Amino acid sequence: MKFSNAPYTPAEAEIYADLVETLFDTTHTLVTGILSGLLVPVVAWLYTSNRNYLVLAGLMAALGAVRLNVLWAHQRAPLHKRRADAAMWEARYAAGAIGFMTLLGYAVAILFNFHPGEMISYYSVIIMTGVTGNLASRNAARPSIVFWQVMGICMPLAATLLVNFPVWYWGISAFLFFGALSVFRTTQFLHGHLESALRSGRDSMRQRQKFAIALNSMTHGLCMGDSSLAVSVVNRRLVEFFGVAPEAAPIGLAALAAAIGRRAGLSAEDAARFAKRWERHAALPRASAFMHRLGDRYFDFHCDRARDGAFVTVVEDVTEKENARREIERVAHFDDLTGLPNRYQFQKALDEDLRRLTQEGLQAALLSIDLDRFKEINDTLGHPVGDALLREVGARLAATATAPALVARLGGDEYCVLMRAAKETPQADALAERIVDEMRRPFLIDGHRITIAASVGVAVAPGDADTPGGLMKCSDLAQYRAKSRTCGGVVHYIPQMQAELIEKRQMEEDLREALARDELTVFYQPIVDSRRGAIVALEALLRWRRPEHGMVSPGVFIPIAEETGLIVEIGAWVLRRACRDATQWPSHVRVAVNLAPRQFQQTDIVERIAEALAQSGLPPERLEIEITETALISHAADVEAKLSAIAAVGTRLALDDFGTGYSSLSYLNRFPVNKVKIDQAFSRQANDSPKTQAIIGAISALARDLDLDLVAEGVETHAQLAFMASKNIFLIQGYLYSKPRPIEELAPLLHEWVDAPRLEGAA
Repeated sequence: MKFSNAPYTPAEAEIYADLVETLFDTTHTLVTGILSGLLVPVVAWLYTSNRNYLVLAGLMAALGAVRLNVLWAHQRAPLHKRRADAAMWEARYAAGAIGFMTLLGYAVAILFNFHPGEMISYYSVIIMTGVTGNLASRNAARPSIVFWQVMGICMPLAATLLVNFPVWYWGISAFLFFGALSVFRTTQFLHGHLESALRSGRDSMRQRQKFAIALNSMTHGLCMGDSSLAVSVVNRRLVEFFGVAPEAAPIGLAALAAAIGRRAGLSAEDAARFAKRWERHAALPRASAFMHRLGDRYFDFHCDRARDGAFVTVVEDVTEKENARREIERVAHFDDLTGLPNRYQFQKALDEDLRRLTQEGLQAALLSIDLDRFKEINDTLGHPVGDALLREVGARLAATATAPALVARLGGDEYCVLMRAAKETPQADALAERIVDEMRRPFLIDGHRITIAASVGVAVAPGDADTPGGLMKCSDLAQYRAKSRTCGGVVHYIPQMQAELIEKRQMEEDLREALARDELTVFYQPIVDSRRGAIVALEALLRWRRPEHGMVSPGVFIPIAEETGLIVEIGAWVLRRACRDATQWPSHVRVAVNLAPRQFQQTDIVERIAEALAQSGLPPERLEIEITETALISHAADVEAKLSAIAAVGTRLALDDFGTGYSSLSYLNRFPVNKVKIDQAFSRQANDSPKTQAIIGAISALARDLDLDLVAEGVETHAQLAFMASKNIFLIQGYLYSKPRPIEELAPLLHEWVDAPRLEGAA
């Protein structure tokens, strides 16, 4: 059974259930009301001995028991079940409440009707009015129940007075009517306030729930408190960040921060430092922020103040962003391969040190280090082995040049060591020698035993230079000088190196201009068949007469050409000139042209050879291309393809400086070589070294078995000529016959060389 104002919407249903719940909230008033009501029939029975009153008392007691049973059943039922069945519980309550009050009203009416003016009647009326007055406060949740209760308790007496008593008693009836109406109006008034309070409370609860949901759904942690820095709100995310349970959250911000610090594994001092830092920022009158590392994570704390002085701190986990930033910084400042500082970081440190140096009168030293023969390691063993070697080199350098020295990798196989600014003169020589010794110790990389060397250039600030760029240039110049030596080592910078660099650059410019102006020239050195004293080939050799300087040694300008890449253009020019010159020689005389390693690496080298032959009209078989081992040690597959293509053109191939490399025999097996030229170092030692003699004999036998022409370079004496003949080596090149000369000087000898040394004239 539902009474008035029955709910229809979910929100109204919630309020209705709340109102019904209030009917069952005051057990003691219900019991008091039942006992008070029972007094009327019980006292009337005791006073009159009329059994009718005893019957009424029994009915009221039974109905009171039912009401108490309904109350206890309601209390035992689950709350959600009670709220779902609110209409049923209201109906049960209403039936008992209205029925009980109606029986009480009849008892009073009967007693007053038969015993008017007696004390017992006054007792009954007083009890009736007292019970009626309590109805408004007890059942304000449901005014409809109160209405029928007051009707049931007051109307029987009012009707009795109107029917059975004189007119003067009608005033009592009117009093009862208006009293009942007043109780009902009071009930409605209280009901309005009660319902409003319930609605407000429910709205507040919803707002609190929404606030809590929003608060706990934040991706950031939140901490709020008052002006005294007492914490009042801690959201779920903050708890998840730091593992501090909300119910155990400290009241004060300092205590909360200290607890977070302890949970993060900070020491007592670090936790206290963190707490003071947070308190300081939270107390500032303006917005502020700070980042703090807690354990292995990083957090941003954004602190602000409200108008009433309350504080708010928003906490963000920035671990990923901070790690990314640090990784970017590491990549920007450190070398990926070795983990050492990179060029940027090194130059920054060098700049800082040199500023201190000039301000405080200190000294520093810079060591530039370059690995010797590293390219050979990369080319022969592969880049993975080369990278592993670079890592090992970096580790050895870091172990040798310990702090405060700074070790960096600038790129490739270039390293630097900065001996930091100090009052004492840096012991650069001792450190450089230790580095050289460490680099000479063999490295074991992936089963390969690798032996390298290091060239170290040393510059001292402020004596050599007092700027980062200047000091690095000085150490680089010294390092270049060290590298130019065959075994590397340590070289100190001297001002003369700068002058040499300027001269080198000027020579480079002059060489470019000489090429552009066709000022270069080609000399030729004969290759002679010693049995007949006849020239069989001429090797083309580049020469340069530099204006105002005279002839420049090839050992001076060729390295510059190779370093700058000019050797590619110069080599192409020599090839074209040699082919053109050879067309004027007897048909049995070939021309030999040496290809520099950088020239041989060009992708169009075969096309350039073919083009030179086509432009000159020289038959391909009269051209010999000489290639050194240096050109062959890298990119073997590409080398083999190029050599096969050159051979396909019809040009002969010669292996120059044979015997100086460690893999020469494999070249003879793999590549289409027609001729082998024994390096001049063997010729010089041919008469003095049994080992050299054995090697020359072995090479001669090998060439004979492989059907290769064999040329001895650097033959200068008749004794050397005789030895070569004893080993069946008859093609000779060297000063014994002729030094390199212009073709004009050699032209008369091409047809017949009457005074050429012959074997029968050799001593």
